[in-house]
Amino acid sequence: MDYSTLLLLLSTFVCASILIFIHRLFNQNPESTKLPPGPPPFPIIGNILELGKNPHKALTKLSKIYGPIMTLKLGSITTIVISSPQIAKQVLHENGKAFSSRTIPHSVNALDHHKCSMVWLPPTLQWRNLRRVCATKVFSPQVLESTQILRQQKVQQLLDFVKERCKKGEVVDISEAVFTTVLNSISTTFFSMDLSHSTSDKSQQEFKDIICGVMEESGRPNVADFFPILQLLDPQRAHARMTTYFKKLCEIIDGIIEERMRSKVDSKDALNSLLNNIEESGPQFSRNEILHLFLDLFIAGIDTTSNTTPEE
Repeated sequence: MDYSTLLLLLSTFVCASILIFIHRLFNQNPESTKLPPGPPPFPIIGNILELGKNPHKALTKLSKIYGPIMTLKLGSITTIVISSPQIAKQVLHENGKAFSSRTIPHSVNALDHHKCSMVWLPPTLQWRNLRRVCATKVFSPQVLESTQILRQQKVQQLLDFVKERCKKGEVVDISEAVFTTVLNSISTTFFSMDLSHSTSDKSQQEFKDIICGVMEESGRPNVADFFPILQLLDPQRAHARMTTYFKKLCEIIDGIIEERMRSKVDSKDALNSLLNNIEESGPQFSRNEILHLFLDLFIAGIDTTSNTTPEE
């Protein structure tokens, strides 16, 4: 992108923002006065700067001024903040269905993952079907029991590895050892195979980098989330990076699915159970949904467990 194009885009954005601000200033909706109180927003950016580096502390401080329920303007997004347990219970428990959907980060839209993800879908029939499949096909007592011995072997391999290193007086990278064990335990439960043994050390590190990258991009503040008009431009390239991560993970998982379907091996793991479910349910549950379901399960399982282990 050359300088003149960039200047044109910036000028267009600034002019559009000024026009929107003037329009809202002179055409305020009476309904807007019904919003809870909150700090006055700055033009265009709203209250973003007031959150600072520690948003939880900033919100606590603001709640002491404006009350337990207040309004913040984050960019062009109107946000209601609740800091009272009683009000939170009333909103989330008594009106759970109305507030059950989640705000989807722009980066998660990569490869239309949000349309197939149990994490990001609203409570629709598709979401309920995915939950049912997880409960009956992936984490059912039969599937977990059939792979229990294999998971125990992974833990024993970790203990043997640490014991051998200690005897030799060598340094043990606990973070890497735990990551390998978790990766193999999950892949054994899902696919009856060790992903760390089927790839080189370089590929294993790449797999870990992908998982970390996905979690960072989905949790990092993104200007496109505060100003949806900028989503097509993807100014922080978060959507582009997430697309790369998802593609690499999907290639690995889809290759395993393809090999299983081609070989027709009758394993007692989660993948075999899901493939059988496709034949039973027909169009209600597709291969693409299986792919994105495993994407969710791998990211959640590996990142959550590995993050409990210190890097040093």
